[in-house]
Amino acid sequence: MVTMTVGLSSKQKGRAMKSNELKRTLLRIFIGFLIATACVAIVSVLTGEFGEFQAKVLVTTLTISAASICSMSSAAFIEVRRQRILGGFGIGLACAAALFVIGGVWAEASDVNYWRTSMTSIVLAVAFAHGFLLCLPNLSPTHRWVFVVGPVLIGILVVQGLGLLWEIVDSELFIRSMIVNSILVVLVTLIVPILMRINDARTSDVPMTRLLKQEREDVWVDSEGKRYRVIPQSE
Repeated sequence: MVTMTVGLSSKQKGRAMKSNELKRTLLRIFIGFLIATACVAIVSVLTGEFGEFQAKVLVTTLTISAASICSMSSAAFIEVRRQRILGGFGIGLACAAALFVIGGVWAEASDVNYWRTSMTSIVLAVAFAHGFLLCLPNLSPTHRWVFVVGPVLIGILVVQGLGLLWEIVDSELFIRSMIVNSILVVLVTLIVPILMRINDARTSDVPMTRLLKQEREDVWVDSEGKRYRVIPQSE
């Protein structure tokens, strides 16, 4: 009798290990700067002093923590969806936003356009992180419309928000449409975990199967492009 075992290729294992290591690093950074933020707050309370320097340190630590959260979303997107370029762009936006804010705080920038640019990078970083999180769940084909609708609505909201930020449009109708779109974004965000529960309920009693297509003699590929090496074993 011959049985078959399917496993990840060494290349896929290497990518998974790198992605996991990146997430662990970002999580450590996040925890570290949260601790630093708490320490600054505790020292300020105990000494009774909270001046300009403490405020700058607090903003810096909070900014890096927020950038770490956005980067973790991008790292998870890279691991799950294998979109390294898009996920890397999200990480780059998070880093750029952090640098803009920290640089502006410590340099005491007063230029309006500088802070508008900073806010633009923040909006883009948060939007990418939000969109990536919406695309992470493994939903059934009938529910995957959220992978398109969610990011599209977020993209429209970004354009609308930047239009207000840069004072390109400020009509009442435009603001009303932005509020409506914001409600739709929240709605889709709330729907995703519900769809996840529905999908889990449907698949809990069904054995997991995966259709593989033979690419070479001992290499098979699934519908998502993931490759597996099949090793025959005899009893």
